[in-house]
Amino acid sequence: MTENNHPKYASFNSDFLSVTFNKETGAIAFLGIESGGRDRDKHASFNLTIPAYGAVFGAFKKALPTKQEITDGRVFFENEKGSSISYNMTDAHTMKIELKNSVASDIFSTRFSVKTAPPTIWTKAQPKKLKSNNPLTIFKTRFTLPLIVHFPDFGRIEISSPSSEVYCVEELQLSRDFTGIELGYKNYSFNHNRMHALHYGSSFLTFKSSKPLESVELTFKVMDECYPHFEGEDDPRYDGLKRNWLNSFALNRELFDMGDNIYFHGTGHLSMQMKSDLLQFVNEDDEQFKIIRKAFEGQIERSFKECQAHDGEVSVSYFRKEKEKGFGCAVDSTPGAIISLVGISNWNLPFAKRLLPNALKAADYLLSRDIDDDGIFESPFPGDYMGQPSEFGQQCNWWDNFAFGHKDIYFNYLCHRALRELCGLLKRIRKGSVAEKYQKQLEKFDKNFFNTFYNPESTLMSGWISRNGKHHDYMFTFAVSMGIDEGLIPDKEGKRMLLLLLDEMKKEGYGDLRYGIPGNAKPVAQEDTIDWPCMSDWGQYENGGLSGMNGFHFLTSMYKVGLESEANEIFKAILNTYETQFTHSGLMPGYVSSVDWRTKNGVPCGYNYLADNYYFLLAVYTGKYKMPHPAVVRKK
Repeated sequence: MTENNHPKYASFNSDFLSVTFNKETGAIAFLGIESGGRDRDKHASFNLTIPAYGAVFGAFKKALPTKQEITDGRVFFENEKGSSISYNMTDAHTMKIELKNSVASDIFSTRFSVKTAPPTIWTKAQPKKLKSNNPLTIFKTRFTLPLIVHFPDFGRIEISSPSSEVYCVEELQLSRDFTGIELGYKNYSFNHNRMHALHYGSSFLTFKSSKPLESVELTFKVMDECYPHFEGEDDPRYDGLKRNWLNSFALNRELFDMGDNIYFHGTGHLSMQMKSDLLQFVNEDDEQFKIIRKAFEGQIERSFKECQAHDGEVSVSYFRKEKEKGFGCAVDSTPGAIISLVGISNWNLPFAKRLLPNALKAADYLLSRDIDDDGIFESPFPGDYMGQPSEFGQQCNWWDNFAFGHKDIYFNYLCHRALRELCGLLKRIRKGSVAEKYQKQLEKFDKNFFNTFYNPESTLMSGWISRNGKHHDYMFTFAVSMGIDEGLIPDKEGKRMLLLLLDEMKKEGYGDLRYGIPGNAKPVAQEDTIDWPCMSDWGQYENGGLSGMNGFHFLTSMYKVGLESEANEIFKAILNTYETQFTHSGLMPGYVSSVDWRTKNGVPCGYNYLADNYYFLLAVYTGKYKMPHPAVVRKK
């Protein structure tokens, strides 16, 4: 359908695609997409391109249209030099563009709005990194067509051409108006003092031809939502899953891997296993999943080849640096790498076998961390208080707001899962004898785990036990839920603990938990968290803030112990938030401004946007529908 009731603009509009054309210039002035076709107001009123810039075609940069024809489903422009553009809306999802006569080598360019999270661009061939002389350019990358541009919160659009000469160059650029130094906590690493607001940059696409062409055809097709299909998916309660599943995979242009966001890579990272877990469930009919999996394989290979130290530890701190030093700062990246490789074995066993020696070396490193031979793995950090001097640097697991150290329950859960799954892989490929030493470690761990971490004062599990012997227990929700899912806390005991946590969260005013699950239901003492009020005060960021990441284990454990109705209500509330509100705030939008963490009232309180926010979506499969998954031990 074409609307032509404005003197300056003409528009295509459907439930999936909204495009407005400037009659005076022939340019695309507005682009909106909605892969689900559910929220027409959203995509018809939110411009993905920069206003007054839009998409400009090379043939019309110097010679404006002198002729126009606007009919239902077609808009045509021609200039005095005979160059023409024809826009045709062939169906509710698709717009075809035909350019004829004197098509320049720069076919057209578009700059996406600073108000949207920078999109992720996917293509079958690995993109080629290009050099740029622009100091504001973060990445400059060449992509082959067809390519898929994914906009978080909106969906994805495929851009293709029958001509093999056509390709695309993207520059991810900072905005001049939003650069400067952001002096973060102690200003100790580039994560905190890098230019302030990468989110306020823009993705600038230029479609080019390797040689001048007389005519070019381009097709813009809004693709369906990308998610693994499951029983009951037609229930509108799960629309939030459909809209957000793909948001978990934000491609880094430089390394073609997936980290927290499109700027930070995931190689040797402390949340690799989350990507692996999500990729266990895919829609095999969707070609994009195959591209994502291929990128993830490269990420795991680099993690072992470029981030593994001489003793077997895997850490991002070793990436392209000296690997003969001691410990890295992110202790959970070693078990995370093992878990990820075992996950890869489920779809590419030959690849996993090739890197198995690296995984065994990492597993032996974990065994070496049982310093006192009680089966429990000791972190290299003392954990007595936050900021405690350590020869190994700043303590860090995924919960980097706190002084986790020594007997660290989060680290131990990941170590247990890594060795458990590695033993399963070794037995599957008939290397059971190799698994014996890891199996013995697991038996010792299972025997001593509960009594080590159980806190009789709270009747819950402590987050960590510091080197001075103190239990640090702030009613950590994951300390209970991960133990239930890992089969280390009996279901009956786990149910009692979960009810205790739910009751405490209700008393604290968390309501229906529509913004996610807090990491802790009780305020963390000042000595155990960072000295930075905007991110350490109770209710802010990790200290009582709500996150989707933490929802996966919590919800799955609720389903596992029989709290199904309660889990359904929480899940329904979170999914509704993720369907109706913006959940992806892009790159580094400013401290306590990112929506990956929210206060109990829904106010953003995160920083450096984390794609881990969508990890909870897995609970649809592992919890609600009880599908087998290595992240959850289901004892008969």
